Amino acid sequence: MTDGNNRLTSDIWYVTIDENGEFSEPVNVKSVNTIGNDLFPFISDNGDFYYSSTGHQGLGGLDVYVVQTDDKGLPVKEVINIGKPVNSSYDDFAFIIKDSLKTGYFSSNRKSGKGLDDIYSFKQTKDLKCVVDINGIVTNEENGELMPFATVTLFDKDNKKIKSIVVGEDAAYSFVLECGQNYSIRAQKEDFSIAEEFVQTPKVSTTLEQPLAVAKAVEDKVVDIKIGDDLNDILDLNMIYFDFDKHNIRYDAEIELQKVLAFMNAYPNSIIDIRSHTDSRATDGYNIKLSDRRAKSTRAYLIMKGIKANRLTARGYGEYQLVNECSNGVDCTEEQHQLNRRSEFIIMKLK
Repeated sequence: MTDGNNRLTSDIWYVTIDENGEFSEPVNVKSVNTIGNDLFPFISDNGDFYYSSTGHQGLGGLDVYVVQTDDKGLPVKEVINIGKPVNSSYDDFAFIIKDSLKTGYFSSNRKSGKGLDDIYSFKQTKDLKCVVDINGIVTNEENGELMPFATVTLFDKDNKKIKSIVVGEDAAYSFVLECGQNYSIRAQKEDFSIAEEFVQTPKVSTTLEQPLAVAKAVEDKVVDIKIGDDLNDILDLNMIYFDFDKHNIRYDAEIELQKVLAFMNAYPNSIIDIRSHTDSRATDGYNIKLSDRRAKSTRAYLIMKGIKANRLTARGYGEYQLVNECSNGVDCTEEQHQLNRRSEFIIMKLK
């Protein structure tokens, strides 16, 4: 087959062998083949299907992958990159293993070899698990300088802390994450605002880069603020969006609400009016009730995080303040409708 640039690439095929030893016509193994090169298939005694591919987001050129097979020897589940130390930033291929001995061999053109492609032996010391290595550095958002001794914390999808580290002089951090999961990574340093990034890991093992840039503290960053201003504009918030017909706080919204929380902690006498809006789908009356639930959910989240209840008011406006033309009966995309499902944070009192 060819890739998107009309270059020839290799696929893996299989044949069945009848009782007379005759081969069937080759059949393409579509469940593992990619637009890249897929090579060197090997099925272990345990029925694990190993092969090398350039068609996934991996560690280098050819990486070794494994997938479970059915009773016919055909791949049936998610592909897993077997990771380091077998895979590297170079080409790693021709992997074989004896399951009963947990030993095997593979070939690689990594720099540690004696020639172009060398054979390496290994011993398996733990079961394979799909993981993602994530690395990054913490910098100053304003000038790009490294921020040594910042604290970097990893949270799961429920915002529960998994691990926290203090970076060194190189301001670098690294974590090992599970494949196909949602995380957030938060960087904190004294006199700076929290930097937080949402990470959704792929379903195959790989290495990701996620830089973190901390900004000036809220009180240093915010200037010329006045009653009636919206924190969305002042803090450069990504809009707090809601899923259709839902009022729960989305995972990506929590990251933005942390910035609102930081502002209210920096200005302990401030009072904020939370105004929630829906899109035009459903009836006007229903949307008023839905937006009111969304506003109150946002308020409840901030109260749960330590803000006093008397510093927060909340009200829903339904579909009466749309930001685009998507009113009743107008055909709009999901993305256009989502722009109307938003929250505003209006400053009612500052000092």
